[in-house]
Parts: sequence; C-alpha cells; structure tokens
Amino acid sequence: MGARTNPKVTDGQGLSRRSFFKQAGVAIAALGLTELSSELALKLAVPEKARAYSEALAQSGGRKLALLIGIGDYPAAAVPSGQPDSGKLLGARNDVALQRELLIHRFGFLPEDIVSLTNAQATREGIYQAFVDHLYSQARAGDVVVVHFSGYGSQVRVEDAASAGASAQAVEEPSDQQAVLQRTLVPVDGRLPTPERSILNDITEVELKTLLRRLKTKNITTVIDAGFVDINVPLSGGLRSRARSEIATGQRPATFPLLADQRLMKESDDFPGVLLRGGAVDEVVLERRWHDFNAGAFTYVMTQYLWSAPAPVMTERAVARSQEVLVRWGGSNQQPIADGPVQKTPIYHTPLIDQTRGGAVITSVSEDGKTATLWLGGLPPRVLEYLSSDSVMTCQGRRLNMRSHEALSGKARLAEDAKNNGAPLQPGQLVFEAIRTLPRSINLVVALDSRLQRIERVDATSALSSLSFISSTSATELPADCLLAKPIVGTDETLTASLYPTELMRAQAQIEMTQSDSAANMDSPVIDQPAEVAGTQGYGLFSVTRSPIPGTLAKQEEAIKPAINRLAPKLQALAALKLLRLTENRSASQLPVRVVLEQVEPKQNKLLIARQTFKASQNNDSSIEGFIPTVAVGSRIRYQLFNEGSVPLYYTLINVDPRERLSAFYPALASPTAVIDADEEIVEEGTPASVAASITPGSSVFIPTDNLDWAVENPVGPVETYVVFSTRPLTKTVSLLRGALNSRGQRVSPLPNPLEVVKALLSDLSVGSETSDYMLDVAQWATLNFAYKSV
Repeated sequence: MGARTNPKVTDGQGLSRRSFFKQAGVAIAALGLTELSSELALKLAVPEKARAYSEALAQSGGRKLALLIGIGDYPAAAVPSGQPDSGKLLGARNDVALQRELLIHRFGFLPEDIVSLTNAQATREGIYQAFVDHLYSQARAGDVVVVHFSGYGSQVRVEDAASAGASAQAVEEPSDQQAVLQRTLVPVDGRLPTPERSILNDITEVELKTLLRRLKTKNITTVIDAGFVDINVPLSGGLRSRARSEIATGQRPATFPLLADQRLMKESDDFPGVLLRGGAVDEVVLERRWHDFNAGAFTYVMTQYLWSAPAPVMTERAVARSQEVLVRWGGSNQQPIADGPVQKTPIYHTPLIDQTRGGAVITSVSEDGKTATLWLGGLPPRVLEYLSSDSVMTCQGRRLNMRSHEALSGKARLAEDAKNNGAPLQPGQLVFEAIRTLPRSINLVVALDSRLQRIERVDATSALSSLSFISSTSATELPADCLLAKPIVGTDETLTASLYPTELMRAQAQIEMTQSDSAANMDSPVIDQPAEVAGTQGYGLFSVTRSPIPGTLAKQEEAIKPAINRLAPKLQALAALKLLRLTENRSASQLPVRVVLEQVEPKQNKLLIARQTFKASQNNDSSIEGFIPTVAVGSRIRYQLFNEGSVPLYYTLINVDPRERLSAFYPALASPTAVIDADEEIVEEGTPASVAASITPGSSVFIPTDNLDWAVENPVGPVETYVVFSTRPLTKTVSLLRGALNSRGQRVSPLPNPLEVVKALLSDLSVGSETSDYMLDVAQWATLNFAYKSV
C-alpha cells in the first residue's frame, strides 16, 4: 500500500514544482517502476531511498507515523532550585535526532511523517496538539505509530481528585479523596506549583496511555527515556539523572479535549501496543556524556545497535542487547524494560529495510561530488571518539577519508586514488568502516570525586601522574572511565534510588568474605561490597555511576597516595579493558566468523550464547542472542570458534571476571610435538615459539583444546568474553602469554601484565608502522564480545 495523502496538505492552489517532483519520485517507486533508468530518476529528482521506503510500506501494509519529543532546556519554574546543572539536560535533543535518522534510514519512515518537538515547542498543549494533528487525525488501522519522549520524568501528588469530575476521574482514586501519587512526563512548561499558582502542568502517564488508546491502530510503540526516582549521590563523568528531584503537589490541569468524555485508564494498566522504558520505574534513568555529545543512555544504546542489526529484530532482542551494553558501559543497574507482546513483535512494529545496515549514512554531498557529510549514529561511541584523518570509510566500494567530525556528524572526502566508477555519492547511501585508527596514547581517565578535600585532590593528582597510562580530572563534567572516591554511607534511600546493583553485590560480598584473596592479607583489607553492605573508610574505585568496582575498597582509614599505589594493578587492568573494548567490531568486520559458548557439565552441551559477525552465515544459533544467561559457579564450559572464510585465522580469547581481572587463553603451538627451549625461545623444528596454530578455512576449534573444559569460578557477577580473530599471526601476544604461563594449561589467570598484553594484541592487529597509530583493517580482524553472569 502506498503512503496516504496528508489530509492537512490542501491549499487549493496545486503543488509547487518542487513538491510535485518530490511526491512524484516517491509515487513512481511505490508503483513498482523499479527499472526506471538512473538518468530519468535524476531528472525527476527521485530520492534514491524511495524504493526502499516503498518496499517497507508494502511490507508493513500501512503508513508510518512518529512523534518525537526531546526536552532539555527546562526553565527554572519547571525544576527545583537544587536540581543539578540547573535542571538542564543536554542529551534530549540528540535523542530525537538519533531516533529520526534511524526511523528514516532503517525503517522506511518518510521524513514528512515524523514530527519532532524540542524544547520550547514541547509544551503541554504543544505535545497534545501534535498528537491530535499528526497521530489521532491520520493514523488508521494497520498503521505504525512511534511516540518517543526524552526529558524529565516525575512523580506528583494530585490534590483535586474529587473535583476533577466523573468524566476524567481516575479509576484508582481512593475513596477518602487523599492526594494521588502519579508518574508524569514533564513538558517544557511543566512547573512546580506555588501558593499563587497551584495547578500542575505535567502530562501524566495515565493521560498519555489513554490518548494512545484512542488511536485507530494497535501497532503502537511508546519509548520513555525518562526516570521517576532520583539518585542520592553526586554524579560525575557528565552523567545526569532524568528524574525531577522533587515530588510536586498541586491541582489537576484542565482535561485534554480528547479525554473530556473518556474514563482514564488505571496507573497499573498496560500501555497500548509496546512500551519501552529506559529503566524500571523504581530505577534511575540516566543520560550520559560521550566524547563531545550527550544522549540518553538507553536511546543511544538501542539506536546504535539497530543501525547494525541484521533483520529480523524482535523487540525483546533489542532490549536485551541494550541491557547487556549498558552493563558494560557503566556498571549501573539501569536496565531497560519492555512491556507488551515483545517476543513476537518486530521492533517498532515494522521490519528493517533490507540492505540498509551500516555504520553511517550520507546526509549531503558537496557540489563537486567529492565531499560528503555523514550521520555517524551507527558507529560505536568508543570508535566515534577516535575518528581521525587516518580513519577510512567505504561507500559502494569507494574509499572515503575522514576529514573531521563533531558529535554525531562528520565530513569525509573521496580518496584521491579512488576511481570515480559507478553512480556519484548521494544522500542516503550507507557508509562502512574500513580502517579503524586508534592512538597509541589512549589513557584511562580517572575522575576525582568532588567530595574529596582539596589536599586529597592535589595528592591524588600527584600520585596518578606517576602512572604513565593514567589521566586524572577534577572536572566532573568530563567523560571518565572510573571514579576515585570514598564510599558514601548513611544515605536515605526512601525517596531516591541507589545505582548500586544491590542484590548482586550483597551476594558477592557474602561469598568473598568467606574466601581468601591476595588483597585480603594486606594491611588495609579489601572488601568487594558496596557502601551500604559494610562501612568502609578507605578509598576505592567506582564506575561513573558509582557502582563500586569489586576488590578496590579498603576497610580501614588510609592516606590517598598509598591507596593509589595499592590500586595501581587494578587501574592497569581497567586501562587494558578500555583498549580491549575498542577492538570490538562485530558489525564492521569482513571476516565470516562465529563463536559458540556451551556448558558441558552438569548439563551436557547446553548452548548458552552464539555470536557471529554479520558476514558469517546467520543460522539458528543467532536465536540464542538475548538476555544475559546465568551459569552456576563450578559449571564447566567451553568455546567453539568457527572460520567460515577462505583463509586461515589466528585467534585468542580474553575473559574479564566480575572483579574486572583479565585472563587469557594461550593457543596451541603450530607444531603439536614442538618442544620449547626457554633460553632460545624457539621450538626444536625451528618454528618460532610465539607462532600459534590457526583455524583452517571451513573448520572450527575448541577453547580449551585437547578435550578439556574450564570451570566457572568465583566471584559471582557478569563475565565478559572477547574472542579475537586475525589473518595475521598474533606473534607478540602469544609470546607474552607464553611467558606468563605458570603451568602446562592453556589459561593464564589472572594476567600479570594485562595492559602489556592488550597493547601487544593491538600491535599484532595493526597494519601500520610501529611508530604510527594503531591501524586496524576490518578485512583482517574480528573481535566478538559477549557476557554471561556467574551465580
């Protein structure tokens, strides 16, 4: 079915020439004239993506409409005086842009069918009117509707329950007419009531879901990237809570006209269609700062995954992948949730358009056709940060050199040696990574808690400067990798929410208090538990969301310089992990590889996780992707690595345990009968000892090999796995691992020199010189990562 005509576009004077060509282009594609010559298409100004749009429209059987709301510039009247950062949210407008570009390029929404309201436009009345004009007046049965809200959520007490009238009376109102506590979304003109103005102006969730119920379609997706409980500790690294920190009390605003004769839904009623939340209603929902831009943590995680995801993507899988990535990004317990028929419903109730998966998309082209402006929303944020003039992208076989980038937009130019074959660069064309460039001087950024005294910050800065791989900052707005602080004890959690993953950490603390650990015998014993579990007095490391990093908190008072000396090995491991995460390239890699993790005892050959690059065959194993699986401590596991390509591949595997300690797999040598001479560092047959066996084309290997398996060890918590494949021998990496082996096994645990090993891995993968930046060619390497939880 083609797109319906917008009933509002009727001026009685016909169409302008530009509008005629624009609509004609879409109509031609929608009518199936797929053999239209490129020359004629250019003359008629037919958008290149029109065919893709018409394909998506035909698949879904209806129109696609979206209302995207992003509010960050709240006035003083809308937020409490004590709200951090004067109540400003810097990522809400970016959320709207992230969703808009994704919906257009991957899901076939027409730009004119997306209405965006940001800041001053997003008043209570403005949001309602846009809903009426764009959704209620146009949506028909079978159409797709997406409503997205990024901004502050809140809770309010409504005092006028009895006087609201039966027509708008909430079913759940108590009979004694006490004030009702309701969840709300704060529009830009939301206000905290005063004695002079006691009327609330928020939009309650009850009102929103009742409005959605009035739509003629059931294919509705509501995305709420806002929170309803605040955090009771100061945030660093540019993090902001998306909850208004004060519960407002006031009278109900005037009823929306569409609801004048409607009975409002209950607070406990499900939203029509599918509801996606940035976190549970009792969890903190955050926006985060990356290198030079802010965005809602959930919105960015989900949209970035959907840019590269292969079809089909059910809603449940998109949320599961978002959960997994958020754990890796910040260690917080913000876990996105989905309500509704999520297992069998495609995300946004519409299929992904075929052949639209990519890392970036061209939004405009210079007059000479050689320079393109790119939307970079599909690139991983860690990769986006390090884009440089040496980074290379590809578009339809032609190489583009990055020239500059700011936030989520960049400019690239056709390489001088790129042959001008094929059609010219055009808006809407997809762009992919070719060469990933990483500086050799990437440091771990340690933020100093704002609650530290001045002398503590001075001493900490001095001590950290002696560690060559560390950068420290007292500017809490700058992105950081971790936080140096003392635990905050005695906080009241009755009206606010903690970011600590409490149940997990308490269980872990109980286990570790009964276990011996190398740190437990130190003068300042280390405990692996959050502040509310034990009253620690020394310093420790925390994620930027203030989740304690296990194994770093000292139980007794200590000076800050000795504390940093104690923490140096942990800081080195965190620096290594930061570099390791930069190698993940599942969506960009050109190597067809696959990894399967299975449990072999006590339940024989239980498949836990399957991951593959998007160049590998997308078989049924991919259905295993989803929520992080749990594996009991003591269970025995093994990995199987598949090479579906035409060249041999070298490999290694690195695990990160809940304490964020790294362990690595030492591959078998190329000659199974080789004997290593420790002095000469060669094997008797003359093969270098650092050369490991490879996976031959069309075959697979097990890790560990020789019919062995590994046991899942304490402590409990998330375990990250990174499996690295390369067309080049991992000579330096294997040499270091061999030197760290303390037995004839294949597991080096823990790695005594994790940062050195990961830097050696990057050198092995790099196609550049030893003095240049690391230059990683997506045609020559793949890193797959995934996580499971030991329990």
